[in-house]
Amino acid sequence: MFSKFFSENVKERRNVERNALDILTFLSVELGERTLRKYENLQRTREFINNYFVRFGHQPYEDIYVVNKKEVANIIVEIPGFENPDEIVVLGAHYDTIEGTPGADDNGSAIAGLLEIYRLLSHFKFKKTIRFVAFTLEEPPFFDTELMGSMHYATLCKKRKDNIVLMVCLEMIGFGWKKIEQEFPPHEIRMKAPKTGNFLTVVSLPSSCQYTYLWKKIYNSHAKNKIFDIVGPASIPGIALSDHASFVKNGYPGIMLCDTGFYRNKNYHTEDDTINTINFVFLAQNIMYSFFTLKEILNMGLLNFNHFEEEK
Repeated sequence: MFSKFFSENVKERRNVERNALDILTFLSVELGERTLRKYENLQRTREFINNYFVRFGHQPYEDIYVVNKKEVANIIVEIPGFENPDEIVVLGAHYDTIEGTPGADDNGSAIAGLLEIYRLLSHFKFKKTIRFVAFTLEEPPFFDTELMGSMHYATLCKKRKDNIVLMVCLEMIGFGWKKIEQEFPPHEIRMKAPKTGNFLTVVSLPSSCQYTYLWKKIYNSHAKNKIFDIVGPASIPGIALSDHASFVKNGYPGIMLCDTGFYRNKNYHTEDDTINTINFVFLAQNIMYSFFTLKEILNMGLLNFNHFEEEK
């Protein structure tokens, strides 16, 4: 089976690791903080992402708007579907940081994931359209406002009546170590969760739970390190704190892939969120298994989305 061969191919895994290292070196070491306050860094990140998309064969376009008299942009590129091109799967990640942080895990790791998954998928055609979006201004003070990059873009998609059948948000996917203690808020989740922080989670609000369970089933059919699912209301801290929530609020299903953020990574939103804290083997595995999962989803029929239930 090709996916099994690929996942066990040390050369390819190391290639993803090297590329992710190069991306994170540029974002978190050379640039560091990527905010309106450090506008040049935000713009250089924008240029870097555009160039990466062009490099592997597709022409990006931008959703441009103005915040505090400065132009900002969401960056979009897509691979049109050959059978159902109007059915769109969005893969997205934000490229800004919180002020004062280099943002290696939050959210450089996810941008590395977005760009590398794009590179891997760019060689293929699928029944559905896959749309990659790098969002600007996810972090406070813009979070959950009309100026948040993903909110601006999801609202635009709704106005255009884009048929987005699933939004997959990448949010901190590079911090995972066997010796890290894992925390969770609710008692029910703590009871069934792994005790050490060396796994990826797929997360959603209850309205998108069927997509969470679908992703988990496909992902775990490929992965050596199994993914863990978390479904719960927005009252659970962290469940709705990323770009998938913008799409859910606009009527689209959305899930988030995450290393659990502040429940594991104590460097979250601090100056210590550096490249030295990233586990590049863990990050590369998450990228590769997500690539396999998306390949299957992009060639599935809608019934497989609508009638999937959690495995007991």
